Amino acid sequence: MGLRGVIRGRTIELEQEPPLPDGTQVEVELIPHTTSSENPFWGRWREYADLLTEIEQEILTARESTVWRSLNGEDTD
Repeated sequence: MGLRGVIRGRTIELEQEPPLPDGTQVEVELIPHTTSSENPFWGRWREYADLLTEIEQEILTARESTVWRSLNGEDTD
């Protein structure tokens, strides 16, 4: 069974009533919910933000040093 909610300190506020009686002991597995606008792939890599920044910088540096050709075959900068 999966329910969504929001953590507020040590309390989790659920979006809907749980189908269990009050006082029932439960086990909770925390999985951050990603919004539809957030790419779930990058969400999984959030803890590697420094590595992603380094990779992004290497890509940008490589693009700056690449000699591009136009459709007619002439080199452009």
